Amino acid sequence: MEATRSSLKQRFAHAARWTVAGHFLAQVLRFASNLVLTRLLAPDMFGVMAVGYMVFTGFTMLSDLGTLGLVSRSQRGDDPKFLNVIWVVQIVRGVIIMFAALALSGLLAMDSVRALFPAHSVYADPRIPGLIAVLSLFGLVQGFESTKIWYVRRKMALASLTKIELVSQIATTIFIVTWALISPSIWALALGWIFGLAVRNTLSHWILPGPPNRLEWDPSAFREVMGFGKWAMLSSLISFIQGSGDRILLGGYLDAKAMGSYSIALLLVTALQDVVLRVTGVAAMAALSEVVRERPSELKEKIYRMRRLLDIACLVPAGAMFVVGRYVVTLLYDNRYAPAGWMLSVLALTLVATSFSVFDQCLIALGRMKLLSALNMARLLTLYSFVPLGYHLLGTEGAIAALPCASLVNTAVLLAVQAKLGLLDVKRELMALPLFCAGLLIGWLASLAFQGLGFHV
Repeated sequence: MEATRSSLKQRFAHAARWTVAGHFLAQVLRFASNLVLTRLLAPDMFGVMAVGYMVFTGFTMLSDLGTLGLVSRSQRGDDPKFLNVIWVVQIVRGVIIMFAALALSGLLAMDSVRALFPAHSVYADPRIPGLIAVLSLFGLVQGFESTKIWYVRRKMALASLTKIELVSQIATTIFIVTWALISPSIWALALGWIFGLAVRNTLSHWILPGPPNRLEWDPSAFREVMGFGKWAMLSSLISFIQGSGDRILLGGYLDAKAMGSYSIALLLVTALQDVVLRVTGVAAMAALSEVVRERPSELKEKIYRMRRLLDIACLVPAGAMFVVGRYVVTLLYDNRYAPAGWMLSVLALTLVATSFSVFDQCLIALGRMKLLSALNMARLLTLYSFVPLGYHLLGTEGAIAALPCASLVNTAVLLAVQAKLGLLDVKRELMALPLFCAGLLIGWLASLAFQGLGFHV
């Protein structure tokens, strides 16, 4: 038993290191290319592309069968036939996404449909239908993703996967920047996204360890996939409407230029959030699933061990960025993107809730998909109540300020659920509060440094 615990700890630590290191390098590449692209492309292009990203995030999540969670927790997760059945299902899913996107593109091209949206909003932009039609290729390419990606995540053997993702990120960056230099248009962003996914999928089939994919069928495996997937689809549906709710709602309130500034602010916040969510969604899920299978009495302790470093990584930057967000945008971007400064300060507060995503993965490991769906429904209702109310009261500023308010309310609900399951440690939660105060102090000192260097906002 001690050997098993040590092995799990070592594998989780190794997986987390590779995940954080790889994602950090990927974010550096993403950030560097963003700095270049914001000088080559106008803000409205990022606003329009934000809608394209949102649409395909929606298609992906609305058809998500929870295959990563299923492979991580299933006793058949190592079975080649089981993995091949999942692969066949994923291919069919990708084709459905492609045709659904083409149908949506045709619908949005109709004047009568575009007239349903406010004329100033990004949804009414005439570039949207053509963009979605081109991005429909994303669904087809995504369908052929190798199940080796899920296999290595189950094993927490993430070194090769991280290297592949870095290579594909480099290829994507080179493609987009080169296209933007030659022809500064939205197609640099759209086609670069598809190109990067194609490179990643190709390398995953060639390089990753695990059973190779081929067309194969097994009714019992299909029943297990769909049995787990029906609840995963419901949870993912709610997760998308909730997780992308900011862009769904703001798309109706903001024009393309303002939406582009919001996208820049969101990029800077999610650069850190994505690292945390990737650790919790990949390494943490596999580790928690193993604890649930073999040592369920240790689950609470395991959750808080994972939270320890994640709280530091989220709460300190949240406080610092809240104070210094405007200075960061002034330093990095030209005046066209100035509104992203105050947006960044406000959005930084959403980092406070990010480390609590560990508990979502815990619910998946426990197989409590109904409870996770209910939790996501509560998040959805909070968000879709707060943002319209904020916009009604204070306009754009109120709508964006409603986002961290909603996330804090949702965190309180999550803690109540965690307590109900006997997995809450109040003392450890309170010990995290000084971290945010430390971030505020760091941000204040940084703002003094910016002012001393002549930066004013």
